[in-house]
Amino acid sequence: MARQPNPERLEGIYRKIEEYPGEHPGFIARLLGVNRSEVTRALPALEDRGLLVSEDDHGRLWPFRRER
Repeated sequence: MARQPNPERLEGIYRKIEEYPGEHPGFIARLLGVNRSEVTRALPALEDRGLLVSEDDHGRLWPFRRER
């Protein structure tokens, strides 16, 4: 069974993506002191919470929020 993501960690990842739009997951991971894989694995969980992140053709992350 997969471990449930920590909501505070997810919010922290999303806040950094908002703060540094267009950066690669590795850059965001270094800012937070986590592995790059943790950032990329968090993307589906962020989407489940309505915190959407687009990844462009170069692997850069761009934030946007789903309107409710």
